[in-house]
Amino acid sequence: MFSATELAAMRATLNASLPDSCQVSRKTTTSDGAGGQTESWGTVVTVACRVSPTGQSPQERAIADRLSGVSVWTITLPANTDVTIADRLVIGARAFEVAGVLARSYEVSRRVVCVEVV
Repeated sequence: MFSATELAAMRATLNASLPDSCQVSRKTTTSDGAGGQTESWGTVVTVACRVSPTGQSPQERAIADRLSGVSVWTITLPANTDVTIADRLVIGARAFEVAGVLARSYEVSRRVVCVEVV
């Protein structure tokens, strides 16, 4: 078992290795004034990150009950970052839909499996 001090040191080391900046965006709906709704994406938090390919080539995969040609990416964020499966991550000019958030014991980082929005 790790102490709180050891866990904090591991998190600090990992955070120092995150070279990019990521905006966690969440979909919101607002009234359009005519009885309908307009959807938009708003930034929840901006954090450091690292984008890594999963090592798989683009292929057809079943994600969220739909079949499509996708490239799967793993994005590493600081531990306990507020991110859900309904969110979108924006890194530079690229956007990624969250397909899964990987839970772990002793969370040193938050790893998220994503597909790139084209």
